[in-house]
Amino acid sequence: MRNWFLPLTILIYLGLLLFGLGSFSLIDWDENIYGAASKSMLETGEYFRIQVNGQPFSEKPPFFFWVANLFYKVFGLSEFSTRLPSVFSGILSFLILVRFGSLLHSKRFGYVWAFLYSASLLPLLLSRTAYIDHLFNTFILASILSLYLYETKEKGDFQSRAIWILSAGFFGGIAVLTKGPLGLAIPLFVFGANRLLDRNFKIRIFDFILFVVVSIAVLSFYYLTNFILYGNEFLIQFFDFQKKLLTKSLESHTGPWFYHFIVMFIGFFPWTVFLFPGAKNWRMFTNPKISRISRYFIIWLGVVLLIFSIVQTKLPHYSSSIYFPLSFFISYLILEKPEILKSKTFAFFFLGIGLIIGLIFLLLPQISEYSSSTMGVGKELLPVFNFWDSSSGLVLIIGILIGFIGLQQFKKGKEEGKDLFLASTWISMLIFVGVLSSTITPKIISFLQDGNLRLYDKAEISGNRIVYYKYLSFYPMFYREKKIYLMGSYKFKDETFLLDSNERLSIICNRNSVLELVLTHPQRNFQEVAAESGIVLLDSSPK
Repeated sequence: MRNWFLPLTILIYLGLLLFGLGSFSLIDWDENIYGAASKSMLETGEYFRIQVNGQPFSEKPPFFFWVANLFYKVFGLSEFSTRLPSVFSGILSFLILVRFGSLLHSKRFGYVWAFLYSASLLPLLLSRTAYIDHLFNTFILASILSLYLYETKEKGDFQSRAIWILSAGFFGGIAVLTKGPLGLAIPLFVFGANRLLDRNFKIRIFDFILFVVVSIAVLSFYYLTNFILYGNEFLIQFFDFQKKLLTKSLESHTGPWFYHFIVMFIGFFPWTVFLFPGAKNWRMFTNPKISRISRYFIIWLGVVLLIFSIVQTKLPHYSSSIYFPLSFFISYLILEKPEILKSKTFAFFFLGIGLIIGLIFLLLPQISEYSSSTMGVGKELLPVFNFWDSSSGLVLIIGILIGFIGLQQFKKGKEEGKDLFLASTWISMLIFVGVLSSTITPKIISFLQDGNLRLYDKAEISGNRIVYYKYLSFYPMFYREKKIYLMGSYKFKDETFLLDSNERLSIICNRNSVLELVLTHPQRNFQEVAAESGIVLLDSSPK
């Protein structure tokens, strides 16, 4: 590969990640809650105490919010800046995959691996949104690869292996500061399970101490500082939330035990079709050249699927680190079993799945309009769609067709056909998501969320305290300034005492909570002021 290829590829990738990045509002809940936490840091200057809406927020550690604040300082407070930490992790993971893939196999393998991972549907979406997971997964990757490289250098001199054990501890610690204990637990489990399978129980005590010291030093920067300043409040609330995630289905995010296996197939689009020949040719991964790293990745894949099959709260991004091992195996398959790409069955399955997904997005405006009208939403309230709102599906269809043409050329013996297949699919996925972000997504997000903001603004005009009763949205917490008082939420301190006061309140709640309020608080009057899609604004005063 020429020296200019990597900088040019990164420039294209960065440009397409930034395309449409700030075109739509932050999405409830996750984007808005992380945006609200980052905004609070900026406004209060308290970087070691995470707050949302003036209350402590202990569900996540602070690293993502710190990075967001760096971008706020440069670009200002906006959706664009709030999503930039994920863009940063997209670029970082791409560079890691190219570099490590080149060391492990070849430069071509590194690029194929980076292309496959960065264009897989779920990692691509996460790299453009203010979800913590892409950054978290990237640091887990760096820690696991560092442990692998440490093992390869273990029998050499101390200096050659020390850099990798230090790197593993550092990135594992940063991963914990990004989302939680799995940031260290996953790398350590992968490393330990691999040693167990090798029956290698030898531990270099000094190396182990180095790993522990670096990890603790990284973690202490936040946890020890937080403890000294504020006590053990964060730790108690954080582990209480982790326990709830494991044992309960929070916010009705539930599903069968095989939920994340379904997510795996959907989230790996457009490369899903490779999973079947990949499973069929599993013996090729026992090749001594890659057998050890293959085992690392199989353990990684298995432990993540196992953990999140047990966890009761089911969300697609929880298991999203599995796309690193999946894209590794498929990249090796593409290079070592090129005859799969020449298969007529493979080509038509690739084309068929791509066209179906493309047609869904091509018809998404009509689907959205139909589904909204069937729910009884008035036509005048629906977003107005035009030709450009279908263009994302058209981009994907064109890219898939060009990729299919590349497969046909490769079948005829033209090597450049394989490159055309990979490049066109990669580019079309990046453009597809960028166009989607710039066209129909802002309209759909506005339709789904802006009613909430309209109710908040009406409540604010009244001058009353604004109360959310057994209903929660973080949308106004990022886009507005006034504190919201919360009742009936497990996430925050309950402020139901306000209903026993003599204050006049503006209450926002689900319509099915109105009768409950009337019956349980007969000492107050409740008058409906406005309603938006099942959410009601009530004016409440003491009788």
